[in-house]
Amino acid sequence: MAGIIESSPAHQKFSRYDIRVIIKLSVILGKDASCIHKDLVTVLGENALSIQTVRKWVKAVSEGRDDTEDKPRPGRPVTACGDVNIS
Repeated sequence: MAGIIESSPAHQKFSRYDIRVIIKLSVILGKDASCIHKDLVTVLGENALSIQTVRKWVKAVSEGRDDTEDKPRPGRPVTACGDVNIS
């Protein structure tokens, strides 16, 4: 494959931020969402983002989103992480 992503075992562990950077770079290089999704599936298989999520990120990057971090969500943060914290 002559894309950004090479298919090899060493490249099959990506964080969500790594994947977002790959999407951002792919958009800059002129790739569309379908092509980017195909590349991700080639490398990550069943762990790849859905086409809908890829389209969402392609749109965000195309509209000028610069960061790859999660945006803050409204609501109370989760604090309980096990039976010990639940009374």
